[in-house]
Amino acid sequence: MRRLFLTLLALSLSGCSAATPARRQQWLDMFARSYFPGRSGQVFVVFREGDIVSSRDPLYKFMHGSPWDYDTHIPILFHGAPFVRRGTWREPATQQDVAPTLAALLGTPMPATCTGRVLEQALAGVTARPRIALLLVLDWMRADYLDTYAHVLPTLTRLRDEGAWFPEARINALPTVTAVGHATLGTGTDPRIHGITVNNLFNRSTGRPQSAYDGLDPDELMALTLADAWSLATDGEALIIGQGGAMRAVAGLVGHGACLINGPPVLAASYDVDTSGWETNPSCYRMSAALVPLRGRDVWDPEGDDPPDEFAANEKRFRASRRYLDFEAEALLAVMDHEALGADDVTDLVLVNLKGPDATGHAFGPDSPEMEATLADLDRQLGRILALLDAKAGPGRSVVAVTADHGMPGEPAPGRRHDTDEIVALIDGRFDPSGPGIVQYYDDPGNSQIYVDAARVRALGSSLEDVARWLESLDFVAAAFSEAEVRAAQAGLDRLAQGTPRR
Repeated sequence: MRRLFLTLLALSLSGCSAATPARRQQWLDMFARSYFPGRSGQVFVVFREGDIVSSRDPLYKFMHGSPWDYDTHIPILFHGAPFVRRGTWREPATQQDVAPTLAALLGTPMPATCTGRVLEQALAGVTARPRIALLLVLDWMRADYLDTYAHVLPTLTRLRDEGAWFPEARINALPTVTAVGHATLGTGTDPRIHGITVNNLFNRSTGRPQSAYDGLDPDELMALTLADAWSLATDGEALIIGQGGAMRAVAGLVGHGACLINGPPVLAASYDVDTSGWETNPSCYRMSAALVPLRGRDVWDPEGDDPPDEFAANEKRFRASRRYLDFEAEALLAVMDHEALGADDVTDLVLVNLKGPDATGHAFGPDSPEMEATLADLDRQLGRILALLDAKAGPGRSVVAVTADHGMPGEPAPGRRHDTDEIVALIDGRFDPSGPGIVQYYDDPGNSQIYVDAARVRALGSSLEDVARWLESLDFVAAAFSEAEVRAAQAGLDRLAQGTPRR
């Protein structure tokens, strides 16, 4: 441990190139937009552009979560004449703007918690309403993929060319991870309001980490989604389908279902890594019968001779392959075909997370042959989904929105890949070298924040600000902030919203 500490300490001697005050404030505001007391960490970190913090798992070599363009620059497009106006609109757009724009197309107001705005350029101004609105969240899909991989994305290219395309769309909150992005897209509001701030948080009451929507419980989501509002507005007449690779994606899109007072049970299901089938929370949702027979294991082990002790490893490899994207697309098509979608003039909502690019990206990165193959399959399956929309609702009766929850970094230069164990050892070695350590949880590098025992830090004669400033001395850290700094920045966001300049 001491040798590791000395080795890492030597890396810090040169220090990092200081970020400009404007850039530091931008990052601080992004963390402030996501800060929620009791759920967020105590120290918030921005790693240098091109430095990656990941786990030692070979299928998780690439990890997102940063404010750099490779993680924040995402696609946002709307397609569907006569409802959507064709054009390329270069005004800034954010994830918070997607739900209110879809709500405008449905002709319904968003809940009062919404902080996003309607992207008016996307609206063609017709009074008719679509029979189906599909929100497709492509997990880990960077905006530049539409150019880099255009040769394998003819369907997405057509949607971009024929629809309303917002090339300057970027995420404005940190961390850039699945649970946060999907809840922001679904509610149209900031994470500081909807309450989903990380993929995995540390629960000080239990002394253990827990995932977002622990136990598949959507009560953690503190704001209504577009789906919640539309389900209540139509008194359950609208068919609402939520589906995806994890409940931390699906719940943020579909919302609370029957766990709202007077809320009807909507269709919602997510892939279950423990069974390779599909799961739901029956208290809030119902699962389509079309999903019951579908298991990933039947894809990677069609003969049924996979030894039980190899299941977990084979399942993880399956998710990192293009076969997984095909499996989740087939499941979505089965549900859409089975249910009475687009059967009347009350707009139905289909809210989908496709996890395939994320699973492939974690293992192989954005520039790999595996990613190209997965994206080619994604585009092919998207063509089938669009064809089914037309078959269910009729041609020209649907709207499609395409976006992403976050992006992904590329392969780092030698020496610029780090793992969480090293960073924890470095912090504890500096502030508590002979004790149990001050870091309580930092196993999820995508969080971009570290859960620290603040009471122990104080007992040792230091502060969270001391920890943040020391982290900034490391050459792979661009900036670090304490919880108090982030809280203060959040108050500044409120002043800006009221038109008062920062002090």
